Amino acid sequence: MQSVRSRALIAHATTVVVLVILFLAMYSRIDPTNTGPTASVGLLLPYLPLFVLGLPWSLSFWNDPYAYDGVASHVRLLVVLGPAMLNVVVHGLIRCIAVVARRVHGGTPGHGG
Repeated sequence: MQSVRSRALIAHATTVVVLVILFLAMYSRIDPTNTGPTASVGLLLPYLPLFVLGLPWSLSFWNDPYAYDGVASHVRLLVVLGPAMLNVVVHGLIRCIAVVARRVHGGTPGHGG
């Protein structure tokens, strides 16, 4: 049986992957000739949870989204989607370190290291 921590990591990764796919699917359907103020407002639906799942790394885009206007679209996508994916990687690394530490210390609860 998987531990709660393993299931939390799987749920975290699955949520981010689904939101990234949704964001990219919606992004690919945006009409590049439509430059109106509501042209890409639908992207907020997957972006807002991705922003929260990418904290604190996602604050750089949130604080000044226009700072990335001059860069290529794939770089902007990386800045928008990357923080949430980075947090999944960090979560996975922390989980791996915890598993290794538990094995090294024999799984004794309360063992300070």
